[in-house]
Amino acid sequence: MRLIFLLLLLANLVLFAYIYVVGEPRGVDRQIPLLQISPERIKVISPRREAAPSAKARPQAAAKAAAPAVCLEWGVFFGPELARADVALAGLGVPESTVHRETSDAGAWWVYFPPFRTKADVDRKIAELKALGITEFFVVQDGGQWRNAISLGIFKTEEAARSHLAALQAKGVKTATIGQRANLVKQGVVLIRDPSTEIVARLTELKQEFPGSEMRAVACPPALAATG
Repeated sequence: MRLIFLLLLLANLVLFAYIYVVGEPRGVDRQIPLLQISPERIKVISPRREAAPSAKARPQAAAKAAAPAVCLEWGVFFGPELARADVALAGLGVPESTVHRETSDAGAWWVYFPPFRTKADVDRKIAELKALGITEFFVVQDGGQWRNAISLGIFKTEEAARSHLAALQAKGVKTATIGQRANLVKQGVVLIRDPSTEIVARLTELKQEFPGSEMRAVACPPALAATG
């Protein structure tokens, strides 16, 4: 821009000299006001440049450009299956910092003996079960309406519960029944952030030990994505 300004100034001076030498004096008088230049009104304009992003803006732009964290979701696990899945994950060496669990209460069907009046009655029924070779049961210990009931199994479907009851009856159990309860057990899924190819392959093999479970890729929940 400075070079252009100097060239224009030089051209004006040449024009002024030509008018002064060749032109008539009256013409000179008319041209002089046109040739006056006010230095204080001259501005040198620098070439326009794009503003560089500030140091504060750069991390924000990088965060927007970064791809969202991807998680492998494995489940749904029901009741004790959730704890068993946790043990299996620990055996694979999956870092705990990359694991997130989402659980909720779920309804289920159970095979059970209704609550007994006294602990002595509970102990007597337990002895009968053991005599029949039945060892998988637990006594409800909470203070609610089911205290001193004996559970013989918890199932996702009524069909599975009826099948188990039939098997118990074939062994000699006579007074057990089935029923449905809300919020009986926990159900949940496990999410693993950015698993390696090796971990995915080993989890795919492990999945065979949990019939009905599924795996899929999902966006990580905020709590797990923030730790990446």
